[in-house]
Amino acid sequence: MEVKDFIWDLDIVSWSYNEKNIKIQFSNINFANVDSVKNYVYIVCGENFSEDQVYYLSFEGKQIFAYDKKSGKISWDYKDRLVEINCKNITSAKLESKDGIVLVISGSQNSNEKLLGFTLDGIQLFEKAPPKGYHFLYFSSVSNRLSIVCEGGKDQADAYGRNNWHFVIDTKIGEMVKSNLAY
Repeated sequence: MEVKDFIWDLDIVSWSYNEKNIKIQFSNINFANVDSVKNYVYIVCGENFSEDQVYYLSFEGKQIFAYDKKSGKISWDYKDRLVEINCKNITSAKLESKDGIVLVISGSQNSNEKLLGFTLDGIQLFEKAPPKGYHFLYFSSVSNRLSIVCEGGKDQADAYGRNNWHFVIDTKIGEMVKSNLAY
């Protein structure tokens, strides 16, 4: 089955799936998209085009994962129950079901940056600072492994001045190993 008739505006996202019409209301929608590979609808909301709330919905319209930078709430569906945690200063968050983990970047480049890892039950596994000389940018993947892209200073740049690197994340303990350049 595929999503059909996908439409979004400032307040509503709608689509049809499996002969059912889904219509969901949000405030200040900045972006919405269908990911047919990972089977979810991705929605970003916020005032003045900021990325304050992020939602991942199943094609049936059920919330899979969401985070709210203003309130600090992160929630996801696990074994048919809603799991919620609170984190201060969320920059980004990611649900990795296949690895059984929720990852959060909190803090900012100038203040108390952390990588947090939680089990799908909501239990904190680890809290890690960025690798020395780097700061966190965003989650990604490299060679089919979960990574976090970090930006370094001049000392971490290659011969061409590139200083953004993938660090592969050990999802059990949060250790990060420098891997490839990030473009």
